[in-house]
Amino acid sequence: MDTLKQVVVAGLFCVFTWAGLSGCGAEQSEPNGKITVVATTTMIADAARVLAGDDAEVVCLMRDGEDPHIYRAKPADATAIAEADVVLTNGLHLEATLGHIVENKATGLVAVLAEQEGITPINEQEGAEGAADPHCWMDVMIFKRYVEGIRDALVEADPDNAAGYRERAEAYLAELDELDAWVREKFATVPEAQRVIITSHDAFNYFGRAYGIEVHGVVGISTEQQASPRDIQRLEALVRDRGIKAVFHETSVVQSLNDLVEQVAESTGIRVGGSLYSDSLGEQGTEAGTYIGMIRHNTTTMVEALR
Repeated sequence: MDTLKQVVVAGLFCVFTWAGLSGCGAEQSEPNGKITVVATTTMIADAARVLAGDDAEVVCLMRDGEDPHIYRAKPADATAIAEADVVLTNGLHLEATLGHIVENKATGLVAVLAEQEGITPINEQEGAEGAADPHCWMDVMIFKRYVEGIRDALVEADPDNAAGYRERAEAYLAELDELDAWVREKFATVPEAQRVIITSHDAFNYFGRAYGIEVHGVVGISTEQQASPRDIQRLEALVRDRGIKAVFHETSVVQSLNDLVEQVAESTGIRVGGSLYSDSLGEQGTEAGTYIGMIRHNTTTMVEALR
């Protein structure tokens, strides 16, 4: 969906709407001539760094392992957003208080990547009224739209380096095509009846829809939700009725949600199949420290546990 936001430049309001991008491109303000790009989440920052190369400085507001659902903005975040030439957000209410700061403080170009034209969010219950699921990046083909949105924002804000942004984007998009094919190949080795996962919260609905996996979470799409005894009983019954082989922790959620995953495993006699990365990448320098590495780690972990 197109996103329309107001951006203040030199005390005047102006509006620019284009494929989910909004804002008035700020002039390059860095002493080294590079534009400054602020990304809210680690997944978005990783893609931005790939496309930026040496032509732009990318700053990520969230640290590795931080949960964007419960992230509380710091004063430094407002300053970074206000001074950025480009601000990259997920949208769909993922970033908690940061969304309001972007709306009120951003003076540069703003790209709301999950709200671009061509991306149709999943509701909390497919086909029903409910909160839009913000975890769009879990579908590699949708993440390609994120990358295209980042590319277009960089080109708009920094046309002098447009050729480099486009070239790096083309190469990265080809890598994502290969990743998508690899994920499909891996899950083809798991019998269809066994492609069922239970995780700490509903972060994998786009992944499941894209790759033919049935997904259940201890809680819904936000980690701020609380699980009830009935929720746990429902999952335990599901494990027994469907013969589910494993449940999974998530790395960026509060420990209490992972404890409930372990409770389901213990009460049903199945195992915890491993830890999945959902709302944040792993530590930089590790396998899951990049978007591609995160998807590969999650896929391998699930497939090995479910076969």
